[in-house]
Amino acid sequence: MPEGPVPPFAEPTGPAVDDASVLAAFARDEAAGHSPAFHVERPMLLVNRMVAAALRIGPQTILVRADLPPDLGWAKERVEEALTAEGMTCFDEETLLATPVVVQIVGLRASSWDLWDVDIDNAFATLRGAVVAEQPGPFSGA
Repeated sequence: MPEGPVPPFAEPTGPAVDDASVLAAFARDEAAGHSPAFHVERPMLLVNRMVAAALRIGPQTILVRADLPPDLGWAKERVEEALTAEGMTCFDEETLLATPVVVQIVGLRASSWDLWDVDIDNAFATLRGAVVAEQPGPFSGA
């Protein structure tokens, strides 16, 4: 299984905007345009058109890639700033339960992810639901 999305990759949609606009829209779960660095392929935020940077697993629950390649460290910082601006908090760093979710959706077997949400109880309930695919959404085909 490849590490990452398999071609064909979706072309970015929506208007060309700046990075901050794409990140803020992703954090709010709104339609986002695309920037030279970021675009959204629901439920995933991509950096440089093909590297998974964040993954939405619920309306307010997002996994942020903790182990982006060194040359993309700036992207993680920008994503975290946007989530913080929307009232989200990192509740678990390098959460082990993210692995089965990410394998199902993105196909990244050896990656590490941080758990973000506005509420700790919701964050872990959504994560547990995603692990067993009981939440409607990208894991169930809804």
